Amino acid sequence: MMKYKKLFDSIDQASTALLQAKEGQGNELLSQVFDELLTLSSTFNQETLHVLVQLIEIMHDAQQRRDYVYLVDILQYELPKHISLT
Repeated sequence: MMKYKKLFDSIDQASTALLQAKEGQGNELLSQVFDELLTLSSTFNQETLHVLVQLIEIMHDAQQRRDYVYLVDILQYELPKHISLT
């Protein structure tokens, strides 16, 4: 689990910023979450990668609609659930 610490820290920071209506900072931190997912992608199995691709598409849509509550729900509950299974 140590290899995912940076990712989980980024998720927490992005979630906090988005919930505090710090849109610019939240989007920058969200970019770090995506970068970290890309860095770790070689450690995920095929099933996890498939789920993560779907989640990222949903997250992008929520971000475009500025639905930050939904986006934070995915960040805090869905992403960690699937990553911790790998």
